[in-house]
Amino acid sequence: MKLFKKLVLSTFILSGAFSNISTANEMEITAKSQIISADSKLRTYTGDVRIAFNNGNLSTKSSHASFKDGQTVMEGDVEIILSNAIAKTERVTFTPSQQGLIAQMDKVTFTYK
Repeated sequence: MKLFKKLVLSTFILSGAFSNISTANEMEITAKSQIISADSKLRTYTGDVRIAFNNGNLSTKSSHASFKDGQTVMEGDVEIILSNAIAKTERVTFTPSQQGLIAQMDKVTFTYK
């Protein structure tokens, strides 16, 4: 029950952060390396991955979330759910920015619909 409350809280907090953002998924991804499948539906980014969500409607799931100094840290089977893809990682730190939200992690895999 405690884990469920944390998941609901983390989804609620992140949803609140996006309340003034439009529904288009605009993001910029930077990383040290990337691997893209032949059909471009699977993309893996590794090494100092940074995703800037300028505009977007997304939700998240994870096993654990913590909140400190304006940042949200999610760990354990993290999913970032976008309208056209699901991104999976083990740990991500979300930081609000003037343009939207910044997500930082070591590795992430996107599966596009």
